[in-house]
Amino acid sequence: MRPRPLALALVLLAPLAAAQSAVTVASAVQSALANGTDVRTAQANLEKATAADRAAQADPSTLAAARLSAQNAEALARVQLRAARLSTLQNTVNAYTALLEAQENVDLQTLQVQVDQKALQVAQVKLSVNNATPLDVQRAQNTLSGSTQDLADARAQVNLASGRLATLTGLDNGVRAAGLTSVPTLKTSLASLRTGLNANLTSVVSAGQEVAEAQLAVKLADNDFTPAQTISQARITLANTRRTLDAAQKNARTTLASAYQTAQNAAAQLQVALSREAAAQKSYTQDAARLRGGTISAVTLQGTQLALKQARYARLQAQDNVLEALAALSVAAGQNLTGIGGTL
Repeated sequence: MRPRPLALALVLLAPLAAAQSAVTVASAVQSALANGTDVRTAQANLEKATAADRAAQADPSTLAAARLSAQNAEALARVQLRAARLSTLQNTVNAYTALLEAQENVDLQTLQVQVDQKALQVAQVKLSVNNATPLDVQRAQNTLSGSTQDLADARAQVNLASGRLATLTGLDNGVRAAGLTSVPTLKTSLASLRTGLNANLTSVVSAGQEVAEAQLAVKLADNDFTPAQTISQARITLANTRRTLDAAQKNARTTLASAYQTAQNAAAQLQVALSREAAAQKSYTQDAARLRGGTISAVTLQGTQLALKQARYARLQAQDNVLEALAALSVAAGQNLTGIGGTL
């Protein structure tokens, strides 16, 4: 007995590999932050720099340049730790959404195979009553072969994506994505993100520290017992570091603006995807009623079912794009805007 279309939909929409371990994006990020090599290395570097700075500040024999260098090293290590956490957040979010889409694609390709199998059966029946040609049957068979291969590829992609997420997070192999219960929204203005930007990014902080150290070098050399060549070189170095800082600040603002625009575009595209999914759902509901009324065939409803599944997959991709864009914006802004993992 063949399954009814509505019952088949429930089967195909069931989560992939439900029996396997599934994690939320929040738990995946937390695991990555706890186990990630980059974060642990940055944390160790901060502890080392903090100890060195304390020793330098406590030692009365430490000269001004060495004191400033130790202080800057500790401050930079702190910013680098935050950057490592944000980068780990972004990488984990991207790996998670890739796995989630791979899982959902298996469901989509499974339904596509079902549709193509039915199309082949219809072509064969039509051929038996001289209402189709052998070429029609061959075309249907080729289409089915292609969708069957797509399904096999989709299943392989799930395993690959799962492996990447496991590597990033330290979770067991075979981990699955539980899905997105909600999608964060961008509530912060670009102007607000620009405030404090210079203190949040490693590149800008490092360039600013080079300026501070160059300024100290000029101050220490600006006297009547230091050779003129030394003070001249110190001033040239200061001018160069100021130009480097200016370039770093401009690049940071440009990158931030670009990432902000991408996040806004992703949010707008999600609204489009939600609207299309709603329209596809309405069409499916109407066709289900028409099937019960006998005005369309089960084959027609199966096609509508596929269109709905495709719309749902497109909506999932749009949701993932929003989350990925916010993770990228977090890196560009030097602060967590995803709502996942805390303030970092």
